[in-house]
Amino acid sequence: MSENPGAPFPPQNVPQQQWPQQQWPQHQGWPQQPPKKKGLSTKAKVLLLVAALVVVGGGIGLILVMKAAAGPEKQATKLEVGDCVQLTGAGKEADATKTACDNPQTPYVVSVKGTVEGDCPKGFYSYSVPTPLRGEGVGLCLGLNAQIGLCFDVIETKTPPPLVNCSGARLKISEVFDQASYVTSPCKEGTEEVISYTAYGATQKFKSATICFVKP
Repeated sequence: MSENPGAPFPPQNVPQQQWPQQQWPQHQGWPQQPPKKKGLSTKAKVLLLVAALVVVGGGIGLILVMKAAAGPEKQATKLEVGDCVQLTGAGKEADATKTACDNPQTPYVVSVKGTVEGDCPKGFYSYSVPTPLRGEGVGLCLGLNAQIGLCFDVIETKTPPPLVNCSGARLKISEVFDQASYVTSPCKEGTEEVISYTAYGATQKFKSATICFVKP
């Protein structure tokens, strides 16, 4: 009986089989939530609210201060052509107030209303009403109120002649005619001065008139 030693066990010179190593997925961890945006704290919100109130309050305060510095609104800003007026105050306090034309203390009537920069037509009186912090001011061109019995000293001026007591006045309105007259005077003999006004403008609220003056 022959010996059969057989193949050596284990087989020699045979490369050992490499078992593939299983690749396990790497642990990625749990999904992360996006970071929350941080809002303003309650303290910061309160501070912002206080700052806003201070700004608003400061603005209101500034408006009130400016109004106080400007003083009350002048009555002259409300006047219209044809209004009869009395003048009050002087300088920065100057004003013109609408009054009844048949009032014996109302010496003027508005013929033109504009700004203080304007010039009045010849024969009219210039009067300026300043309006501090409220614009350029009001410029008025005034004519004499055609009312019989009003007395003045001088009427040939550029500024409104003051109304005076007739007992010591130089001139007194004796007659009034509702039309202008530049050639032939309708005034009676003995008249000292004559003034004629012509209506103009779209509305012609300032009326034509011829005013006759005599010595009181």
